[in-house]
Amino acid sequence: MYIMDKDLKLQDWEFKQRKYLPYEVKLRLSARRIVDWYDYYDGMVYTSFSGGIDSTVLGHMVDHVMERRIPRVFVDTGLEHPEIREFVHSFDVEVLYPKYTFRDVILKRGYPVVSKDVAAKVRKLRHGNLSDRYRNYLLNGDERGKLGKLSDCWKFLVDAPFDISEECCLIMKERPLITYSKTTGRMPYIGITQDEGLMRQRQYNRTGCNVYNASQPKSQPLGFWTKQDILRYVVENRLRICSVYGDIVEEDGLYRATGEQRTGCMYCAMGCHLEPVPNRYHRLKERDLKKYQYIMKPVSEGGLGFDYVLNYCNIAH
Repeated sequence: MYIMDKDLKLQDWEFKQRKYLPYEVKLRLSARRIVDWYDYYDGMVYTSFSGGIDSTVLGHMVDHVMERRIPRVFVDTGLEHPEIREFVHSFDVEVLYPKYTFRDVILKRGYPVVSKDVAAKVRKLRHGNLSDRYRNYLLNGDERGKLGKLSDCWKFLVDAPFDISEECCLIMKERPLITYSKTTGRMPYIGITQDEGLMRQRQYNRTGCNVYNASQPKSQPLGFWTKQDILRYVVENRLRICSVYGDIVEEDGLYRATGEQRTGCMYCAMGCHLEPVPNRYHRLKERDLKKYQYIMKPVSEGGLGFDYVLNYCNIAH
């Protein structure tokens, strides 16, 4: 359900204050949170490493601050760009694997489209055992307002001829890490930043950087960083990043990657509706026609059925 202001550790004005701190102050604050986490768990920690730019910055910063190599753990879902997987394996990493394949997940739970927030609301409206009040809240809002309801432009997905769900990431990425923490006793540093959307920002506002009292404790020391902070760190520390992002260049005082802006899972459609054409699927078609054809092929023919899903959602591909 939507996170209420009264449940937040940081109110919006406090988060904005932290978000716009000078870069040098952010470095010191993040370093303090990294040390606090390490000390609290007596060094029984690890860095969740995806090979993306955020986690590359996190891994470097954690090792630098602690002046030692902190174990890095990578979940190999089989959905990563080949360049990402090659980059990850150039480090000393421990590799985990999900219990289910992506095809299993989308057929049993639903397709990842639009955003985690939208997909979660659609899933709940279709399959959740909801009270009338909560159902009305998701569709129309309530006395608190309309922030948190399903946007009108996506209500048609409630009646889609296929299931929609945000659970893919939980099943394929998060659960292997949860099991790893339970098995080893190590607690994670995670490279989540506020630029990943309102839902992530509200979750960060609720907890702050270090989340100790939770079923899955985690440290997110970059939680208040912007993408510009991340790219500046890469440039100033001359970090090696995955080739799929190209180079980091500065133009008119702003940093940008010349290649892919985000990687994530190759097959995922979340956020694709916001991308200019050519989008991620067009680029995949150019780069790897066989994978593209597999993704688009109907499920009845052994594919993933994304051609039908994307057409229904009016997403170019």
